[in-house]
Amino acid sequence: MFSFLRLSSGIIILGQFLIPPSTATYSLLVTDVPTFVRPYVLPYLTEPGVQLNHDIIRLPVITNSSGGAFSLFRLNGQVNRAVPTHYHSRFYESFFTIKGRVTLWANQQARELGPHDFGSMPPFRNHSFRLNEPDSEFLALVTPGGFEPFYLNVSAPWSNPSDAPFPPDRPFPPPNTENAQGAIFDYYPVDYDLNNNLQNGTTNDSLHWHDGNNTLPHSAVNPYYIASNWGPKYLHRSLGQVIAPIMTPDQSGNGNYNMSISTVVTRRRRAGDISAGHVFDRPQVFVVLEGLLSIEMLGQCVHMSTGDVAFVPTGTAFRYWSEVAFTKFYLGSNGKALGAKLIEEGEEWAYAVFPSYLS
Repeated sequence: MFSFLRLSSGIIILGQFLIPPSTATYSLLVTDVPTFVRPYVLPYLTEPGVQLNHDIIRLPVITNSSGGAFSLFRLNGQVNRAVPTHYHSRFYESFFTIKGRVTLWANQQARELGPHDFGSMPPFRNHSFRLNEPDSEFLALVTPGGFEPFYLNVSAPWSNPSDAPFPPDRPFPPPNTENAQGAIFDYYPVDYDLNNNLQNGTTNDSLHWHDGNNTLPHSAVNPYYIASNWGPKYLHRSLGQVIAPIMTPDQSGNGNYNMSISTVVTRRRRAGDISAGHVFDRPQVFVVLEGLLSIEMLGQCVHMSTGDVAFVPTGTAFRYWSEVAFTKFYLGSNGKALGAKLIEEGEEWAYAVFPSYLS
């Protein structure tokens, strides 16, 4: 017996992952999230969404489409109040701001996250967040998969004939979470006073925040923050790519919470360049942050622009390259995959972009 949860788009989340027939043929480019494990590319803001107050939560990768490895949420909204403080016991969350500003609280610490800033949230940590700009967006990669039912039970269907990222002038009442608390949904509200004493975007002036380097911790127990381009970086010279890891299995604790996240900056593919093929034993997700990225799977090539999402299942061969002078993308997986390989083949690098000379 399976429990069914249906989104307004028709997506059904099951207690078991559906596998397509081995003879299945399909287009790599989709306009809705697949309900089984398969490669796909999803254009920006075409994924299904649900409405919470002013905010829209979209699901470009659901539990079924990743085979249970992870879920990827995209939240778009405007200036709003902080969500009720809470914690989770079974899920490790991560927050990556795309645009605008987002305050992220973790226990008594907080940072204001600007574009491409990152914050982690291990299980059992009291946390909250608040959107601070009229047009804000962030990604949340959550491991393992299975967190969608909470949002589906505290939200309303979202109809969007104009393709707006969120409804600026038609908010719904704040969500009632009373029916989505406890073990089933892994949502536990707490009565906890947030620290609002931020100066220069931080409550902890003993740690750098956009004024010096941030390091990755060697523990998976405590939340941490990495400012955009202020974390560790590695240069893959032959590819002209800079890899900036913001989470590895060391920080996510391996096991059920195994998570790797990086940003990758890459130059344009030059004449004569051969894009290497890759196959990994972990599923991965690409999200274009700047520029134009091409990805090839199943003998098909799709050109991706800002906000587009590509999902690469375990064991799927793929190639990728930049179509323009400068492309940056977000790369997530539930373990070591492309990001780790690029780092292993690269060298430590102190800069946010690739060198101005060719080698």
